[in-house]
Amino acid sequence: MLTQIDRQMVRSWYRRSVGPLLAELTGKRSHRTGPRIAVVGNCQSFGVAYAMQLLDPLASVDRFAVHMKAHVDVERLAKTLSGYDYVFSHEFQSGLLTCGDSGDLRRLLPKAIFFPFFWFPAYHPDQIHLLDETRGNAGVFGPLGPYHSALALFAFRKGLTLDEANALFNENVFDEVGYFDAWNAAVAELVDNAAKYSLDLREHVVRWSRRGVFMWSNNHPKSFVLYDLAKTLTARAGLPVRDVDWDYYAIDDLGRSDVFPVYPPLAERFGHPGSYTFKRGNYRLSSSVGDSLTLPQFLAGSYKLYGRSAPSQISNPRVENWLADVTVGDKLVALARENSKAGLTHVR
Repeated sequence: MLTQIDRQMVRSWYRRSVGPLLAELTGKRSHRTGPRIAVVGNCQSFGVAYAMQLLDPLASVDRFAVHMKAHVDVERLAKTLSGYDYVFSHEFQSGLLTCGDSGDLRRLLPKAIFFPFFWFPAYHPDQIHLLDETRGNAGVFGPLGPYHSALALFAFRKGLTLDEANALFNENVFDEVGYFDAWNAAVAELVDNAAKYSLDLREHVVRWSRRGVFMWSNNHPKSFVLYDLAKTLTARAGLPVRDVDWDYYAIDDLGRSDVFPVYPPLAERFGHPGSYTFKRGNYRLSSSVGDSLTLPQFLAGSYKLYGRSAPSQISNPRVENWLADVTVGDKLVALARENSKAGLTHVR
């Protein structure tokens, strides 16, 4: 079965080899008279590619999605990308292409401009990913796809009831585990990582935060973040940068995916509304409006998954540290039971 990047490779080859012949026969010339631009990367790359198309409507912009195992190898990818005027790429690890990784792409295609992957956990410090050690550390999917709650997993591993797990989602618990202190470290990590690619995002972060919560989850930025990144990359490549009313043309592709909530006690600190509503991913909006889960539903679904899994199949370093630290573990259990007795649980 062909993956998205495999199909894009075929389309790119077809347009380059067959397209000119068809144009000669039909007399229909493409209106894309600007540069040919390729954007390579994970789920965040669509937003960058779409923004680049708006920044230059005459450009031909193709996106090559590298986020699941594909048949194509890195040498064939590099050969295809060599036909583009400009190439922008995320880093990607080995195993996604038949052979090779982004390091090989750098070597084979020196003109490629690499850009950072966004990771910003300050709004969603409870969000974690789980790894199944019995399947080569493969990601574990639950009621909210790849996104899990550290507190939910801790509660299950400690044998807490669903009501007691629910009661962990309160201000005193968030304070105990340091969720209110995540902002400065998250900003520093984001800015420092961007600096490795010769990008200065310090002023951008300030502006993004003034607009509101700028992440759907730890690894899914909102579209205006990717638009600013596209403008920065375009300017760095020496391409002209024009002003675009982004809010008018915006497509927030990542908003269709799973959305982790900003818990109300955390949101209050940022001056924004929050919730305990977990939105499930839906990429078929034409057939369904999608689905969302309340906190009790999310916890019940998580417990169901964890109940049929061995500890080695639902591993996370942070939770393992909580479980190993008797002082931390006992404190969280005590807070859960105190909050539960006080009626501090959430029904919606």
